[in-house]
Amino acid sequence: MDKVTIQEIATEVVARLPYGDRYWLFLLVNVIVVALVGVLAVLGTSYFRTRGQNLATKHDFVELQKQLKANTELVETIKAEVGQKDWAQREWTNLRRIKLEALMEKMDECVAVLERRASKALEGDFEAGQRDPVAPLVAIAALYFPELGNEVNRFSQKWRDLAIMELKHATAVKSMGVDPDAYRTVHNIFEEHWGSGYKELLAARGVLTDAGRRLLVEIMGVDEHP
Repeated sequence: MDKVTIQEIATEVVARLPYGDRYWLFLLVNVIVVALVGVLAVLGTSYFRTRGQNLATKHDFVELQKQLKANTELVETIKAEVGQKDWAQREWTNLRRIKLEALMEKMDECVAVLERRASKALEGDFEAGQRDPVAPLVAIAALYFPELGNEVNRFSQKWRDLAIMELKHATAVKSMGVDPDAYRTVHNIFEEHWGSGYKELLAARGVLTDAGRRLLVEIMGVDEHP
């Protein structure tokens, strides 16, 4: 409030008093008005400052609540994603363990089929039309165990070499008739070559078995030598 306004207020107040024509009364009222204006100004400033602080504090509190809610939601999302990944990893580990067992079983089945076919090949017979067990073995390895690619390829190639040898011998025996000398010659050659190939197959099976065991230890995350 400016000086002119204060004087106008003082003049108006003095005029309404019984002794409004006295100069000293004008001065007194003028002083009182100035003092009141000063007090009101201080009180108003303090009030609005406090009001502003309260509003700012309330605004900050609301913002903190929003941030806390957002952080909580973020934490829950992260926990859910981590939980999902942990679950997927456990399922994948369990699936690989099961498939590794199936791979080992299929490998032993391959050896058993060759042994059975070798006995029939000596009589000129061959299990034609039956699915070779080595195909599922290769498929399991390709899908779940690329780490065993070299070992599986070596075993499957040895198996196919022996399977072809058995087929050729069965065909030869069947076509030679009843000549015992010819049969003996063919039989001896077959036994020599098949026996050598069979030893190589067993060696390849041992290599694949060892690699599978090491992979199982790695998959399960355990110490191989507790």
